[in-house]
Amino acid sequence: MRLTLQKLTILFTLTFCITLVAQAQSLPEEGSLGIRANINGQSTIELPYMMNANLSIAPYLGFSTTENTSTTFMVGVRPRYYMGVTSSVATYFTGMLGFSNTSIDGTSSSITDFNLGVGYGAEYFFSDKFSVSADANLNTSFGDTANNIGTAARVSASIYF
Repeated sequence: MRLTLQKLTILFTLTFCITLVAQAQSLPEEGSLGIRANINGQSTIELPYMMNANLSIAPYLGFSTTENTSTTFMVGVRPRYYMGVTSSVATYFTGMLGFSNTSIDGTSSSITDFNLGVGYGAEYFFSDKFSVSADANLNTSFGDTANNIGTAARVSASIYF
């Protein structure tokens, strides 16, 4: 199914209107476990766990493949430290610590990199069970490839159980 600009605009407008009338919510309860997926195409799935009222630890696992080129496996953890909730929005500091391994198809070689990152973002809670978030990050990777520093933006949706 192909989405046109008009359909995307209508979908965005409906979502925005729903968020305006949504009742103010709070962070998930301590001990809540969830699942988080990135909306903007990054290939990781996170399992956020609320350690206490302000700290969430989210181990992540990712896998991506490019046909006849390479396969990448990623694993790590992304903590979030929430600064507090205003209405239904919580701002947070985030980080990343992990590694990635890329296997080159048709060869026996692979590339392993360690990844570190810090960031800041905001999360909108529709309820204590569902939220969407966006954050901006400064990341670095080092290892078998050239060391690099870069920025990234993530948009994700979370469901807590």
